[in-house]
Amino acid sequence: MAEARFARVIAAKRIGSQARLLRLAMGGGELGFTGGQYVIVNTGIHLDGDKLAKRAYSIISSDTEQTEFQVAVRRIGQGPGSNFMHRVSVGAELPFSGPWGKFLPEAPSDSRFVFATDTGITATLGLVRGRLFRALGADTTVVWLLEADDYFIPPSLVRELIQTERVTFETVAAPPVGHPERLAHARALVDRVVAKRRPDCAYLAGDGALIYPLRDHLAGAGVPLERIRLEAFFNNPERRAPSAGLRLSNG
Repeated sequence: MAEARFARVIAAKRIGSQARLLRLAMGGGELGFTGGQYVIVNTGIHLDGDKLAKRAYSIISSDTEQTEFQVAVRRIGQGPGSNFMHRVSVGAELPFSGPWGKFLPEAPSDSRFVFATDTGITATLGLVRGRLFRALGADTTVVWLLEADDYFIPPSLVRELIQTERVTFETVAAPPVGHPERLAHARALVDRVVAKRRPDCAYLAGDGALIYPLRDHLAGAGVPLERIRLEAFFNNPERRAPSAGLRLSNG
């Protein structure tokens, strides 16, 4: 069983029509995370079958700070987890487990490609802002595929948080999740990036219906398969029964 830990909400603000940024302070000690990892918050809400609503949230703040951390939450319909995180008050104490995840920096390289879809931008923020990722400095192209600029975190804020020397960032409008042309759109985008310069390694986060085929597409273009990292937020073809350490729905 995963160890229960606690963090207190010390600040919260709305950063988009459906997005909220939470800053949390550890209830003692350090979190001990590496950029790219996530925590699983126990909302305390009972679902059908008396299961608790536990939701995964990527840590978007830099891992240079370990006693406090930030998560960004997109409200998803009537989802119990995201709505709980949108109404939780400053001062509240949240039980959680983690850090979890293997969406971590690869070995040194000359060129890196980081691709996020939808809410997968949160894993990307944590990764790119991490100490090790920055220490392995290389020419890095970051692309965020999203439906509209007001979908989640404002693109201007993402740019501000990750833009450094040798890192370029762009957003690309795409068809919504489930659209029949969405994968072809993403493949064309990847082909454009590879045509300019084939990356030595790649990091793909977000819609599993895109990032798994794109992993194979990149491998076919010559990117070593073992140097492609994935973090599926939804539509994960490899998802097993939920347990500690697995990426869960953030609804």
